[in-house]
Amino acid sequence: MISAIVVNHNGEAHLGRCLESLAGSGAEVLVVDNASSDGSLALVQERFPEAKVFSLNRNLGFAEANNIAAQEAQGEALLLLNNDAWLGPGAVELLTARMEGESRVGLVAPSLRYPNGARQFSWSPTRGVLGEVLQKLRNPFESRNWVHGTFARSVSRLAGRVWYTAACVLVRTDAWHTVGGFDTRFFMYFEDVDLCMRLEDAGWLLAEEPRATVFHARGAGRAGLADELYRPSQLRYYRIHRPAWETRLIERRLRRRFGDSLVDGWLAEGELR
Repeated sequence: MISAIVVNHNGEAHLGRCLESLAGSGAEVLVVDNASSDGSLALVQERFPEAKVFSLNRNLGFAEANNIAAQEAQGEALLLLNNDAWLGPGAVELLTARMEGESRVGLVAPSLRYPNGARQFSWSPTRGVLGEVLQKLRNPFESRNWVHGTFARSVSRLAGRVWYTAACVLVRTDAWHTVGGFDTRFFMYFEDVDLCMRLEDAGWLLAEEPRATVFHARGAGRAGLADELYRPSQLRYYRIHRPAWETRLIERRLRRRFGDSLVDGWLAEGELR
């Protein structure tokens, strides 16, 4: 059995489609609601009474919410699925078969698509100065098959190991607990990069099952929050994982763009987590 974990915060517009896609999969469904103020909880209770719901009284962030559900999950693998994502036919079976085929595979990622069927990035180069440059070069060509294939992956490895987005991944439960799940110092963003690195450091393999398709509306409901959520996590990630010169470079760039007071606030927030 697998356990599907869906973290939600005011995602009523997409949550029903996400949970409907899990129907018939045989998965244990766990929904963690990060203090939504819309009709999300009522939707789950009325339409998906079989789901186990964790209703939090404040927004703890994506990483910590997943960790809460993972502690209670009963499955041999955890399907992390964004509330604005939904599974294509047979996706669960294909991801599970790929993981069961090799005991050292700790994480399997599907092929991601936008709602209109266009290709979406499921993997990226290691986050770092070179990796971010390479990703920016990829971005304009996201709909092209070649930027998802072997050649692009080989070039991306110049920056280090690739990582997979947690919009949808299947993680072996043993692997998850071995590394302690998500690092809760990341409220949102970069928690998946960090997880992939720690899984590989612990000896687990990361894999991809391109036949498994998952659709993702990508960031629905987070418009206007990208810098507020992304930049503190970016700074935290660089301080944890990247060389000091890269960290200084990123800090200088952000100070020029956002000002000293805002960046100092982000850094102070990071020290408190």
